[in-house]
Amino acid sequence: MPLPLYNEKELLLLITEGDEAAFREIFQRYGDIVHANIYAIIKSQPAAEDLVQDTFLRVWLYRDKLPEIENFRSWLLRISYNRAFTYLHEVATQQRRTDRYGEKYGIREGNNATEEAVQLNLLKNIIRETVHKLPKQQKKIYQLSREHGLKIPEIAAELGIAESSVKNTLGRALQALRQAIEKAGFGLLLLGMPWLL
Repeated sequence: MPLPLYNEKELLLLITEGDEAAFREIFQRYGDIVHANIYAIIKSQPAAEDLVQDTFLRVWLYRDKLPEIENFRSWLLRISYNRAFTYLHEVATQQRRTDRYGEKYGIREGNNATEEAVQLNLLKNIIRETVHKLPKQQKKIYQLSREHGLKIPEIAAELGIAESSVKNTLGRALQALRQAIEKAGFGLLLLGMPWLL
């Protein structure tokens, strides 16, 4: 029987069992409603699309709870509202931190810089400071990779170490950078510019 003929309870039970076709059907039924609700709160099309995906990801991750839910539509919309307001809170927090770092580094929007350019400068400063504090080997491998554009085999050859060591050390350096960036409140900005790392 085609999935659209299943009722909601049947679909939810199928999703609980890991049925991806049933999950796609629920997404088709509710995706537009969830998007409309999120967009009404955050007024950003790209962010709304990401948050719709995030909302449905949570449905899939918590699918074992679906049989206990009395009103799936209300439950789903509550998740989407929570995600939207969490997003707004994160954006506001990031803006406060951007302002604080702007003052710290003497960067002013009045210098005719766009807000994106200001944030990018702040992010680059955080990366530069964090790289400077990395352990010697991590710093060297990061610089060879990101600043000199060398590939892992080339770095391994230059330093006379195994490629796996280069890969692991670079991974630790990038993890340290991501943690510093998230701690500074720039995690959302980095999502839009993954090439920085």
